[in-house]
Amino acid sequence: MTDVRKLRILIVDDQSAQTGALCDVLRQYQYEAEGCGSAESALERLQAQSFDLMLSDLNMPGMDGIELVKAAMQRDPDLACIIMTGEGSIATAVRAMQAGALDYIVKPFKASSLLPVLARAQATRSLRLANAELERQLRLNVIELAEANQRLEQARTAAEHANAEKSRFLSNMSHELRTPLNGILGFAQILAADKLPATQLEKQRFARNIVQSGQHLLKLVNEILDLARIEAGKVPLAIEAVDLPTVLQECRMMVTPLAAKHDVSLGFGAVPPLRLRADRTRLVQVLINLLSNAIKYNREQGKVAVACSAAEGQRLRISVTDTGPGLDADQLQHIFQPFNRLARDEAEEGSGLGLALTRRVVEAMQGFVGVESKPGQGSTFWIELQLAPETTQLVQHA
Repeated sequence: MTDVRKLRILIVDDQSAQTGALCDVLRQYQYEAEGCGSAESALERLQAQSFDLMLSDLNMPGMDGIELVKAAMQRDPDLACIIMTGEGSIATAVRAMQAGALDYIVKPFKASSLLPVLARAQATRSLRLANAELERQLRLNVIELAEANQRLEQARTAAEHANAEKSRFLSNMSHELRTPLNGILGFAQILAADKLPATQLEKQRFARNIVQSGQHLLKLVNEILDLARIEAGKVPLAIEAVDLPTVLQECRMMVTPLAAKHDVSLGFGAVPPLRLRADRTRLVQVLINLLSNAIKYNREQGKVAVACSAAEGQRLRISVTDTGPGLDADQLQHIFQPFNRLARDEAEEGSGLGLALTRRVVEAMQGFVGVESKPGQGSTFWIELQLAPETTQLVQHA
């Protein structure tokens, strides 16, 4: 059987003989009773221990029973207090109840009279505790409901945003796909027509346009598929220690012809002999994209500067700075969104997916990407990647 805890009752009376006798009687009825001879000693006992009930005499030297009940209730609001009095007047009862007592009993009394009073007080105390617990649970439920509603609202907003982004993505994608496809179909129809005269040179030009449009379309489709795979986490990354100087030199060689075509000078600052934790192929892809954008969207005889610097958390920052027209605040907010070319020169071929891919790839390699720009002052795009463990140790011991 489960043990039932005995109710603890504190009896306060300046008549020690009556206090002792009452304690003995109540112990016979399965109460755990203790006695005190003054209100002051009772408060000390209440400070040190926890009681369910307190039975106090009304008239005592020093602090009386009414004041004791007030002080006791401040220490333990759940304490059930009962006043013992020999007066037996309505005024006494009112004073006791106003002080916080749950009941009172008139002296002299027998156990048969006292036990129902104690039972009522305990029942009231239990009800108070149950109500307090219900109120606490209600407050918790209200808080949880508010938090759930907040999460639901956030989820709804995110879903609406995602749906809008999907619609915009599909709209832009269909437009970007139609452009090269229309070129392919248009020039193919010209070549296939019997009545439209065309010289051999014109046919070659048409064929070249078809090839260029086809290549652009293939690149666009590949980038869309690449972006979808990265966002779905289905692109395996071969994370390894990648030699930074070798990668930057490779990227420099690959973009030098493009820079010469646009009459843009390339400047690579000092490259530290460090290794980065990255997928080498993806890192080259990211750097080529940043360098190509810096070259294509630059001014005539512009400059592109590449710099490396230490970043927080044992990371390295690679920055690509151009002397182009720069970006305003609204453009910066949308720069990494798919198909967002930000009203740049439409003569420059591009899908608007490069920076979106760059961001996804860098984040997949546990890195960071960002941009700093002001209209008329050029732009700086940067990525931060973790240093390889052996490089970190070299930096720490340097």
